[in-house]
Amino acid sequence: MAAVEQAQSMAIEPAGRSDARRRGERRCLVTGDVRPRGELMRFVVGPDDRVVPDLDARLPGRGLWLTGRRDIVAEACAKRAFARGAKRNVAPMTGPGGESLDLFVEQSLRRRALDALAMARKAGAFVAGFEKVRAALSAHDAGEAVLLCASDAGDDGRAKLARLAARSGDVVRVDEFDAGQLGAAAGRDHAVHAFVLPGGAARHVLETVRAYTAYRGEAAPSAGTDLMD
Repeated sequence: MAAVEQAQSMAIEPAGRSDARRRGERRCLVTGDVRPRGELMRFVVGPDDRVVPDLDARLPGRGLWLTGRRDIVAEACAKRAFARGAKRNVAPMTGPGGESLDLFVEQSLRRRALDALAMARKAGAFVAGFEKVRAALSAHDAGEAVLLCASDAGDDGRAKLARLAARSGDVVRVDEFDAGQLGAAAGRDHAVHAFVLPGGAARHVLETVRAYTAYRGEAAPSAGTDLMD
């Protein structure tokens, strides 16, 4: 009887894990939390037994999942969580400049957010320059949009645009990038103020910026708030 009960318990546990996988849930290797895939960050082991990030969750191989925060990734590296998850001796990758995996992921997330801004410009949903941004804010009627002020912008221009943005309940302020970074996204040397029009481009920008700020342990940008670098 005891043997039967033991066999039944062994059968139940894998079934539970299988159910979680069918629901699209995964377990963080560090915290043990089970969350939907979209709330975790995926890593895979490359052919050289190096762990690499899979930010789009598309690379082949068994996924190793972590909560998307830099301190969690650093802890996974320090405590060999990837090796335990992979059940073999693997090591975190280092970036091209010798940076640690946790720093490399942060740089990659920042690059993705800036690339999203560049894509918005190519789609005609991005304007830069104080007067153009002020006009866009004045014309804004509905839909979640993004106001970007460079982290090194002057207080006067920032305050004027903030007052305009405050008239709408769905303009999200992001002050995460400097004028050089915004300028690169705008296709110029620098840009102090920019605006992403409501629609798919704004949603994509906010998705990437929120992933970046969450990884850095910062509050996610939302309407009526601003993110300071």
